[in-house]
Amino acid sequence: MVFGASGLLGRSMMRAFEDWKVTGTSFRRKGQGLVTVDATSTDDVLNALSRFEPDVVINCVGERRPEAWANAPVRAHELNVEAARLIAEAARQHGASLLHISSDYVFDGTAPPYRVDARRNPMTAYGQWKLLAEDAVRRACPEAVILRLPVLYGPVEYAAETNLTQIARQVGSGEPAELDDVCVRYPTHVDEAAEVCRWLAAQSKGQYLGSVAHWSAEHGFTKYRMGLMIAQHFGIAPDHIKAGAASGDRPADCRLDCLDLRAALGWPVDHYRTFADEFPQAVAPWVRTA
Repeated sequence: MVFGASGLLGRSMMRAFEDWKVTGTSFRRKGQGLVTVDATSTDDVLNALSRFEPDVVINCVGERRPEAWANAPVRAHELNVEAARLIAEAARQHGASLLHISSDYVFDGTAPPYRVDARRNPMTAYGQWKLLAEDAVRRACPEAVILRLPVLYGPVEYAAETNLTQIARQVGSGEPAELDDVCVRYPTHVDEAAEVCRWLAAQSKGQYLGSVAHWSAEHGFTKYRMGLMIAQHFGIAPDHIKAGAASGDRPADCRLDCLDLRAALGWPVDHYRTFADEFPQAVAPWVRTA
């Protein structure tokens, strides 16, 4: 059962597990194979697990949009923290394995790369909520696997669903835009992240029970650098794109150390998705030239 299956990662997760018997949950969005569940409702979560009796539960529920933090902080807290606790409690009660999705934003970005046991010190409300969620999950379901991921990109349903597609719209619009050229991000393809989740979910003999794991692409870019790459690929003059300062209290570089998980996976080098190869397809529908 994938909680939050209508979001960017959740949709990819449904594809990754399509040869399993998989059920996805959503609150507002409708779609094939989705059941309506309010992940902040104890009754809804318990009823869903009682009805479908999953062996594995994956929690992709969360609110990452900065505007939501400011405009509806209580709801954002519910989605990032309370939902995590309820899903973890229900998974343990029903004897299901739990994979909880967390974020690189639990780190402050001052001492990368971050190993799984590095000190957490979030700088943003989102990062703080993700830290609280990790702690709530560990208390409620000690054998849960917590997987930290960086910013994701891939096929989206609307431009604001990823930072990358928002940047693409700005580049293609021709309107003056100032993009952060300070904070380094490690955009990771959502399908690769879902494939890693599938691998973790399929592990036997408790290899990752109660553990924390990291997954991330290796190459880092600022928003400004990503904007220049988009402009160059699509033949757009980048004169309207300017290098700017970081927006808000965002961490400078939260690179995750993924060596342990990469070694366990044993994937060949050409199996990994690189940003340079993958971003054009992801942003092409959203580049609107003037």
